[in-house]
Amino acid sequence: MRQIITFLGLYPRETTYSFKGKTYKGEVFAEALRQFCEYDSMLVCVTNEAKKRSFTVLEKLEDTRIKAIDIPTGATTEEMWETFKIITEQVNENDHVIFDITHGLRSLPFLVFLFAAYLKAAKNVTIGAIYYGALELGNFKTDLPAPVIDLSEFVSMIDWLTATDQFIKTGNGQYLANLLLNGNIASQELASGIDSISQGLQLLRPMDVLEKSALLPKLIAQAVPTVSQSELPFITLLTRLEKDYGKFGLINPTDYIIKPQASLLRQLEIVKWYAQKGQIVQALSMAREWLPSLLCYYFNIDPQIERPNRNEMELLLNGGIGQKDAQGNRYTSSYLEQYKASISQEKRTQLSNLWSNSYKLANLRNDVLHAGFRKNPQSAEYIIEQTKQIVEELGNIANAWNLKDEEE
Repeated sequence: MRQIITFLGLYPRETTYSFKGKTYKGEVFAEALRQFCEYDSMLVCVTNEAKKRSFTVLEKLEDTRIKAIDIPTGATTEEMWETFKIITEQVNENDHVIFDITHGLRSLPFLVFLFAAYLKAAKNVTIGAIYYGALELGNFKTDLPAPVIDLSEFVSMIDWLTATDQFIKTGNGQYLANLLLNGNIASQELASGIDSISQGLQLLRPMDVLEKSALLPKLIAQAVPTVSQSELPFITLLTRLEKDYGKFGLINPTDYIIKPQASLLRQLEIVKWYAQKGQIVQALSMAREWLPSLLCYYFNIDPQIERPNRNEMELLLNGGIGQKDAQGNRYTSSYLEQYKASISQEKRTQLSNLWSNSYKLANLRNDVLHAGFRKNPQSAEYIIEQTKQIVEELGNIANAWNLKDEEE
């Protein structure tokens, strides 16, 4: 349904309004508005006094689509909330709404922007326009018409704020990417980059996150000069994006020969990010993979290859000796002697304590990923608290191993 929601003041006066090169007359703006807007229903919000003095102007039109809605004067915050409730209850899911804020109290524009933001989020309403007949910019004496200004562009700022905040706080960039896709080529490339980072974070693809985050500053720089007037506030928000995700950036993150420590440190930053955002499942999953990757770095082998490299490193973390096979023989890691000889007992103990001691990293990760369907599952509170400790211990390990960022 296409609805117009308008408000009446107390003193009707015939005024000429200009809109898109044409002029329209009305004793109240709603009278002019109905001449250039298509609508199914016009809800006219009136106080008792406005209903007596001004609504008669619209009643004379005998338009059955026009309906008076009684609202309080708005003298207190309680009355303002009552007005909010009255108006929002008149709007249905998926309606197309045009607001008019020409008449009424000066608090009205604030309330209407609140209405617009709420209805978009709660009822999937499309805000067609927020019109203001700027009486003070016209001139009755010289017949200069009052221009009609559409303020709905400023509602889009709420969309940019919400989308950016969602991406920064949760890593979900789909909403933001969708907004950017409506722009030019530069903003579409930025949208693609944000979407790739978002998917990488959601699907535990740290190498994708590192690689795409490295491109983020360039994509932002390309998009900034092309931002439209209505999107200008987004430029400041882009700075926040670069600050939050730029720290993950690394070109060729899987090249462990050139910058293995940089890759490890950035992966650890992602683990910390997950934990800070309350994404415990992802934090534990990545933390569990980080320790084998650390040993792969030490032995100068590729951690991307699961077999035999990662299996060998996990075996070292479990003591270096596997379970008995069918013949009763135990497999011993070919790296075990070097592991014991070249890495101090203190460091080995630090790794094994975190990896395998009662309900530490490996076991805790399994508990979470099996959704608690195992004997004696841990409570959510315990898992969250242990995750905090695990992240702290990983940082201690990175310091003990003296990892340096080759990018710096």
